[in-house]
Amino acid sequence: MSLEDAILRRSERIQNIKQECAYVFENSKSITLEIGCGKGHYMSAYAAAFPEETCIGIDLISERVRDSQRRAKNKNATNAHFFKAEALEFLEALPRDVVLEKIFIFFPDPWPKERHHKRRLMQGEFLDYIRQFAHAGTRLYFRTDHTEYFEWTREVLQANTNWEILPDNTLLLEEVSQFQRILPEFNTLVASAI
Repeated sequence: MSLEDAILRRSERIQNIKQECAYVFENSKSITLEIGCGKGHYMSAYAAAFPEETCIGIDLISERVRDSQRRAKNKNATNAHFFKAEALEFLEALPRDVVLEKIFIFFPDPWPKERHHKRRLMQGEFLDYIRQFAHAGTRLYFRTDHTEYFEWTREVLQANTNWEILPDNTLLLEEVSQFQRILPEFNTLVASAI
């Protein structure tokens, strides 16, 4: 595939995301976002517990998105919306007047090999990019079972002037996901946009 074809396909995916999400953004400019929602365990429970919030979960795998939609329906979480999307493409599709109130990133791929670290989601550039959709006080919740990735993320956040790590790493809601059930231990970070 040529570079032009790749750029065209990416542009088409972003346009599709804009169209699929339009109904959500017509009704709300304030969003709670989960990147990598898996099968929607957390976001469905969160949306049911906080029905006044507009919640969106995104994942790369279509079957997970369908499972998430079913789970939200079973919990009567009509404020939960799930879409198949890559994180940066989703952010590019967001209308400029949308504000991310809360951002959840749980158990992302740690890309453990050093030569793959550039593929990790938690990078300074990503934090800078997502900050443009956040206001001062927006919370970013990060959780991983990979100790080295946790320390990496802590360092990336500490080096970033747009975010500060908070001393309290408590989630607003604890909901055991499929990943969490099989993982012996994990760490959580909470950061605030500044």
